[in-house]
Amino acid sequence: MTLSARQQDFLNRLLDLYREAQAPVHYADVARALDVKPVTAYEMLRLLEDKGLVHSEMTRPQGHKGRSVIVFAPTEKSTAILSQLTGNSPSDGEWEQAKTGILQALESAKGTDYHRLLDEILLRIPETRSSLLFAADMVTAIILALYDLRDSAAASGIFSTLRRFGPPGWAILYSLAGFSLALSLVEKANRRAASLLLAHAQQFRHHLDALTQGEKARLSDFVYDVLRTLGL
Repeated sequence: MTLSARQQDFLNRLLDLYREAQAPVHYADVARALDVKPVTAYEMLRLLEDKGLVHSEMTRPQGHKGRSVIVFAPTEKSTAILSQLTGNSPSDGEWEQAKTGILQALESAKGTDYHRLLDEILLRIPETRSSLLFAADMVTAIILALYDLRDSAAASGIFSTLRRFGPPGWAILYSLAGFSLALSLVEKANRRAASLLLAHAQQFRHHLDALTQGEKARLSDFVYDVLRTLGL
């Protein structure tokens, strides 16, 4: 089965909301989460239901005497499909190994311009299957590309903005996704790095959307570990 990027976005967001609520989700909540019209969310969820990835039911909100509403929940098949499309989540050991490897590489490269390490990370990004590991490489590469511009007023403002988010928080992850696009517009940016980051930007956003709450928390903490290691 194939899903468009938009279909993946809706399914991922439904999964997140379902996990948070531990209950089926009203389509209006999905619409708010994705900033689309309720009818758009309803039609997309019905399409995903036709594919066997979502099921709907009629329910009456607890404590209300009004008419029943339609709510949606992901099926077991949806999790399997998304795992195939975005890569299986790494084990705790795999994540710790990957995280430690990056942080140790940053420590070892202190006193350099980090260009060699940035090139190594950019080269392996297309080969990374897990959403979490892909995102970890991407955020590291984006921060290193920004670090190269640290003396510029624009980069100083960006790092100041990132520090204000404060852990834990997911806003920093989507902000970094935006900065990967902005790098292509910065005159003094490493052109090769900016070009490769731009090529992966859309896939990065999809992988972020595919992460579970726990994975987003892990990745957010990792971002601050990288910033601290770089002295930012």
